[in-house]
Order: sequence, then structure tokens, then C-alpha cells
Amino acid sequence: MWADAIAGVRFVRSRAWLWGTLAAATVAYLLFMGPTEVLLPYLVKEVLHGTASDLGIILGAGGVGAIAAALIVGKAGLPHRQLTFMYLCWAAAALAFAGYGLATSGWQLMTCSLLINGLEAAGTIAWATTKQLLVPHDMLGRVSSLDWFISIAGLPVSYALTAPVAALFGTQTTLVAAGLLCSVATLAALFLPGMRDADGAVAAALQYGNTAAWTPPEADTEHHSVLQRHQP
Repeated sequence: MWADAIAGVRFVRSRAWLWGTLAAATVAYLLFMGPTEVLLPYLVKEVLHGTASDLGIILGAGGVGAIAAALIVGKAGLPHRQLTFMYLCWAAAALAFAGYGLATSGWQLMTCSLLINGLEAAGTIAWATTKQLLVPHDMLGRVSSLDWFISIAGLPVSYALTAPVAALFGTQTTLVAAGLLCSVATLAALFLPGMRDADGAVAAALQYGNTAAWTPPEADTEHHSVLQRHQP
């Protein structure tokens, strides 16, 4: 079990598109999950003087956005530069999140929620597809486990910091700043060395059907031998 777990960690560490995305997601969740869960209900009730039903409608709009994005992507398909598409979607979603702090009415919050969840869903479809294409099947469970384990590692900190930060800077300022910082951090990860090499690998996998077989130049000899043993 330990050998399998270590092999999964090494696999992620040897690929910039994996470790870079997990690191970017950790920062993103740290910045926006606390404000979403803590400050959005506070904003609706205390600033806009809305009700629980108003909050439910705002959150429901996000569900509509996610379903619409899934239908659109399912119909139109993903672009060949899937990873770039994913990062652009997630960075745009963070900008839409900043709109929470600028909203002055319920319908504006609904619009932001729809955009945030729609863009996140579109990016997540690209992320899941990229993993399916570029990660060997025997390694996919370990990579997905590390994806969740690393990405949400900062959530307790995010929840703990949200209230004192909002008390210091204000609810709306905190929401705007969290969205802007999240967008910058997400977009910056796209320019990590080797990150966009995954776009070419996805295009090659789609063209030649050689899925889950791409190994980057920086991967060590051990990884090459492991992948060769598991190739059909």
C-alpha cells in the first residue's frame, strides 16, 4: 500500500500540469471557499436584508449555471487546448466571484452565482477529461485521491480566517479581494514551466488514440519503466 501511495506521489510530482494545478487549486480554495460559505449568507441577510429563500435562489442559480455549462460543453466539445481552457474558465470564475462584493441587489448575486458555477463546471469537465487522457488507468485513482487531498487541505484555514479578515477589512472588500487574488493566482499557474505541454499531449492523445501514455521529459527513469510495464 505504501509503495503504491509513494508511486502516486512521484507520478504527480514529475508532471508540472498535475502538481501545478493541485497547488493552484489549494490556493484558490483557500481564498474563496471561506468567503463563499461564510460571507455570502451574511451579505444576503445583513447587508442586502434578504431572506433564506433569497439565498436559496441565489445558490440555485449556480446550479442552473453548472447544468447549462455541462450541456454546452457536451454539445460543442472541448477545445484541443483543454488545460488552457480550464485555467481561463477558472480564472474568469474567480473574477465573477469578486462580483459578489460589488453586488447591490439579489439579481446581481444570482448572475454572479450562475457565472461562477457555470465557468467552474466547464473547467472541471476539462480537468477530468485531461486526467482521463494523460494519466494511466492504474494510476488514476491515486492521482484523483491526491487531487482532493491536496486541493482542499486549506479549507479549515479558509473558514477560520474569513471572519477576522472580514471584520478587519469589511465583508464586501474581502469578497472582492479574494476573487481578484484567486484569479491572479490561478492564471499565474498556467505559466509555470512545462504546464502548457499538457495541451500538446492532449491533442496527440486525441489524434492518435494513445491515451494515458504521455511521459514528460523531466520524468525519471523509474517512472518510464513503471509506465512501460503497465502499457497494454
